[in-house]
Amino acid sequence: MKNSSTILAAGILVIFFSSQISASGLIGDIEAEGASFMAEAIEHAEEAKKHKAHADHIHKHAKKSLKYVKKVEMKAIEYENTKGRAHITAAIQHLVEAIKHAKIGRAHIASEYVADALEDMRQFTSTK
Repeated sequence: MKNSSTILAAGILVIFFSSQISASGLIGDIEAEGASFMAEAIEHAEEAKKHKAHADHIHKHAKKSLKYVKKVEMKAIEYENTKGRAHITAAIQHLVEAIKHAKIGRAHIASEYVADALEDMRQFTSTK
C-alpha cells in the first residue's frame, strides 16, 4: 500500500513540474512573438522617419508600425507589463498623430511624431 501511494505522489509531482516547464516555455514563445512585433514596428517607424518630406510614405509606414505596436500592446496587457504599457500607449498616440498629419500632407510634423513614437518604442524595449 505504501508503494502505491508513493508512486501516486511521485506521479502528481511529475505532472505538476512538467506543466510548470511547459508554461514557462509558452511564456518565452509569447515574449519572442512580442519582440518580433516590436522589431517590425520599429523597422516601419524608422522607414517612415527616413521619408521626412514624403507624407504618403510616412503615412504608409506609420500605419504599418501602428498595426504592430497595437499587437505589442495586446501582449503587454495580456502579461500585465505595467512598466512598459505607458511607453506603448504613448507610441500609439504619436503614431496616430503622425498618420493624421501625413494624411493631410504635413510631412514635417508627421515625421516629428514618428520620431517621438520611435523613442517610446525603444524605451519600452529597455523597460522589459
